[in-house]
Amino acid sequence: MKHRIHISSPMTRNVFGTPARRMIARFPRRAFTVIELVMVVGVLSTLLAIVLPTIKTVRNAVQRRQAMAEATALAQAAIRYKTEYGFWPGQLESKNEAEGTVRLRDEFKTDSMISGIISRYENASFTVTTTGTAPVYIDENRVYQAFRQVGDKSGTAFKSNPLNPKGLHFLDLKNEGNVNDVSFPDPWGHEYILIMGLNPRTLFTHTVTIEGGNFPSYTVSVSNTIAFAFSLGPGGNLSTNYIYSAGVQ
Repeated sequence: MKHRIHISSPMTRNVFGTPARRMIARFPRRAFTVIELVMVVGVLSTLLAIVLPTIKTVRNAVQRRQAMAEATALAQAAIRYKTEYGFWPGQLESKNEAEGTVRLRDEFKTDSMISGIISRYENASFTVTTTGTAPVYIDENRVYQAFRQVGDKSGTAFKSNPLNPKGLHFLDLKNEGNVNDVSFPDPWGHEYILIMGLNPRTLFTHTVTIEGGNFPSYTVSVSNTIAFAFSLGPGGNLSTNYIYSAGVQ
């Protein structure tokens, strides 16, 4: 005896014998209401209000640690340069680029010992208390010119830098191939201030002047160090809390 197998379409009836299309009509798809959307937006806004300040705080802490590490590396690079070449970075300039000779800059041709070399930052309000002669201020770019591993470009290649004839790597500089634009900015895009050639007993002080009032002077101990660096921090010239290299108290 043959058995016939009948296959019905799933769209025709379901297991309860009710037409599928009629079931779909009974249970239509339900969209979000305006109230539900407002509630979702409110919850997300609350979460963002809680999370964003935390992210900002963490990011600021990371940047400050980075600034301290880079300021320390800058100070150590200056000391290493002095050890290698006998002069602080910025004291020498190219005499004859073709011959690769250098000479002492005019501001350092003095009979007396200098009390310090400070890389100048535009509009920064700070002073260094020294004994004897006043410190010499130089453009910070001169420091980075001395650190370059390469000199000016000739043809399609870079010549050696006469200020760094051994081609030593001191720092990860920005725009190292351009003598006029070479730099070493902090996490906020400002240049570090480098102070070199200090007497171990020299005191560093700074007075911050901001529109609307003057802030008091800050005295920082730099005992037992001959070079240190610092960042003005996220506020730049409006900052009242500098970030120093390691060893500065």
